[in-house]
Amino acid sequence: MKRVLALLCASVITFVMMPPGQAQASPSTGTLKLAWTYVNLAEPKVSHWNSADDALVGTGVKPAGVFRSFFRMDISPMQGKKLLHAVFKGYLNSGACDTGVELWVTGEIGPETTWLNQPDWKRNLGTGKAADDYGACFFNWRIADAVREAAARGDRHLTLGLRATSEVGQRNLRVFESDQADDPYFGRIHVPLLSFWYNTVPDVPTDPAVNLNDLCGPEPRPATGFVHTTTPTLGAEIVDGDHGQRDEVSARFEWADTSGTVLGSASTLPGSEGRHCAEIPEGLLADGQTYRWRVRAEDHYQEPETLEMLSDASDWTAWQEFTVDVTRPALPVIASEAYPQNTMGALVGTPGVFTFSPGESTDVVSYSYRIAPSGPPLQRVTADSEGKAAMTFTPTTSFRHTLYVKAIDRAGNIGPERSYAFTPRRNPAPSVTSAVYPENASGGGAGVAGEFAFSPNGGQDIVGYTYRLDSGETLQLPAGTSTATITPDTAGPHTLWVWSVDARGYLSSARSYSFTVN
Repeated sequence: MKRVLALLCASVITFVMMPPGQAQASPSTGTLKLAWTYVNLAEPKVSHWNSADDALVGTGVKPAGVFRSFFRMDISPMQGKKLLHAVFKGYLNSGACDTGVELWVTGEIGPETTWLNQPDWKRNLGTGKAADDYGACFFNWRIADAVREAAARGDRHLTLGLRATSEVGQRNLRVFESDQADDPYFGRIHVPLLSFWYNTVPDVPTDPAVNLNDLCGPEPRPATGFVHTTTPTLGAEIVDGDHGQRDEVSARFEWADTSGTVLGSASTLPGSEGRHCAEIPEGLLADGQTYRWRVRAEDHYQEPETLEMLSDASDWTAWQEFTVDVTRPALPVIASEAYPQNTMGALVGTPGVFTFSPGESTDVVSYSYRIAPSGPPLQRVTADSEGKAAMTFTPTTSFRHTLYVKAIDRAGNIGPERSYAFTPRRNPAPSVTSAVYPENASGGGAGVAGEFAFSPNGGQDIVGYTYRLDSGETLQLPAGTSTATITPDTAGPHTLWVWSVDARGYLSSARSYSFTVN
């Protein structure tokens, strides 16, 4: 993404001259050299390594000699960047503000650098441009090619040399600022400065995935390589290499058949980094066919001088594949030995296994089911390799129950709902007998105790009994006991209510036993 980079080696605010014609609104920042020196023909063996002097270039009398200056500039921030422009800037303290100074790429410098031990003068970068702005003279050299070549070699810095175009004569000395100057108009200026205008090519998108809805989020996504729509939404995470620069990135999606023939593409609107998505339009994909797709990131920026809109693209992701399956599964088949359909089943409280089969479908992977009334909320059970599944349900009432089941295939298609009605049964009402108080007859008397014998009457797994006389307290016989002694307090008609209790703790149907007390 486009921005101006300052090579910071100290926490300073640095004035930067923009390249002529530059329309980029953001200011650039800059830093001083990493190291520097100058050499003098009049002192052929003297080193001026990292001197506090100004940088001298050309010939002079006071001081006397022929001077050349060298600067080591940091270019490490350009590693992995697409460089658009690079400008080396100098500020002239004294001397002619003209184009009489050449900038060169040189060899390495160090404390041993002298006139007699100069680095190689490798490449003349030209005389640059001198600009006399508000009484201040700035020299600008465009050196993008030299910086690109050095960065491509993996160099972390670039050494530049200044020399006069003519080193003949005694009065063409130019004195450049080597550290900082206080300009009446621009204020404090830090020079020399190497400024960059560049773009970082976006990274390859990550987390490419098909979305199962139109929302551009990481979920939900298919559990398999099948999708249940002919207009799937493709998505990926896009990262801008120039974070926080308010630049715009987009994603370009491309889809093809299995032979690699591209069938179409779509780009997202430029925006911030994050997840970008695009939907494949209707009419391009067919049921039962397999397709491939991939995505790359693109960023968008203005060329610094022409303001032309440019873009850079990452590499494509690896091809992703999906198969379109929009055919819904058939009605499932439901069966249960404990609770057959539309008839009385096992006793209340008996766990019943219900099996689900795919019917005519061949790609069922799960089933959703619910039971009404008093059943669990909507549940899901995974099918085996044959598309079959089972679940266990334990009824707690003897009401008619209805099981509702839908098959779900590998693409997430949900089939029609099958209903399955069943009714748990209760144990029959127990038998009751009494010699003192016969059923539907008179006997005993007020305050006379009578024994009442209870028996299962065909009930299964009976472990106890509960009873209640008229609307009185409900009592429970001790375990293993089947006879209750009851003493009516009043004469006249009475009703004894009795229930058997099975091993699971469920009550049978109620037995009403009427008798009259003399």
